[in-house]
Amino acid sequence: MSSDKFFVFLGKIVLVLVVVAVVAFGAFYLGTKNSQKQPVQSSSQNQSYAQPSIIPSAVTPTGISTPVPTIDEAVVLKVAIKNALVAEHGSDASALTITVSKIEGDYASGDASAQGGGGMWFAAKVNGVWKLVWDGNGSIQCSSVAPYPNFPTDILPQCWDDKTQAVVTR
Repeated sequence: MSSDKFFVFLGKIVLVLVVVAVVAFGAFYLGTKNSQKQPVQSSSQNQSYAQPSIIPSAVTPTGISTPVPTIDEAVVLKVAIKNALVAEHGSDASALTITVSKIEGDYASGDASAQGGGGMWFAAKVNGVWKLVWDGNGSIQCSSVAPYPNFPTDILPQCWDDKTQAVVTR
């Protein structure tokens, strides 16, 4: 190979490498620019409750589309339950730790605990807002669940009927 052909060949290789480097840098720059996150507001700027994100849908075995819970939904639920427990039981409830055991569509269950003990709770989402259905230790009153006939039986399989003085399998 003559030296002229060698330099032409070398020039082509350098040109290809420069083009590849420019394309790679452009892709990297655009990728990092588009993936930058929005700034998070400080807690003093936020409202006192968490906002849920858009929730994707999932199709259940029955063919009904139900929302798939996100971490944000669990946070919203915890805040709503804690606020409801404080409203019902007083400020001592503000020291409770709220956990979410299950969210199934517009229904949920979990626990509330503190240093001295705790209990369970059940909630339903009504008009987009989580409502406390029942909380405590012991028998779940059917009268508390009656306004929510679609409460999933896998979350709440039984309740106590005061009228019949018996456990009712839902």
